[in-house]
Amino acid sequence: MHMRGFVVVLLFCTSLSCLAQEVSMESVSVGDSVVVEDTLQAVLLTDVMENATVYQDSMVRQLMIDKQLGIQRGKVEVDGFRVQVYSSNQQQIAKNESLILQQELEKVLSKTVYTISEPPFWKVRVGDFLTREDAMLYKNELVSQFPDLQSSAYVVPDKVIVVN
Repeated sequence: MHMRGFVVVLLFCTSLSCLAQEVSMESVSVGDSVVVEDTLQAVLLTDVMENATVYQDSMVRQLMIDKQLGIQRGKVEVDGFRVQVYSSNQQQIAKNESLILQQELEKVLSKTVYTISEPPFWKVRVGDFLTREDAMLYKNELVSQFPDLQSSAYVVPDKVIVVN
């Protein structure tokens, strides 16, 4: 049985219909069996898909470009500076106070706030700065916004997290 021709096939893709324009069907007899080879040449989406608008974050495009170029981006830890706003070695009191201060600062600051336990001390530090100068500028902004931190805020060297 030999059959050649083009057939229009209606496919259903998840609840949306897709229209296949040309499907080449070629049958070849091999002994008593028939081998059928389908070639789907073009698929048109329905009007619903033709009018679809796709919104994507600009970072998606950047990630796709990075992947093509073999660039791996991510967070890395480097030597830098943070603004320390709290330090205490009174174990239970220090732990509770540092966690409460962290929560309060996170509500109003755009920088990351870290609670650090270096026994016997509990510390609260703010930001990830590559230079001491940037950390000093931020410390001054922080103290002007929160005058109560004047006596406890100072710049300290630390491992900081940056996106490469």
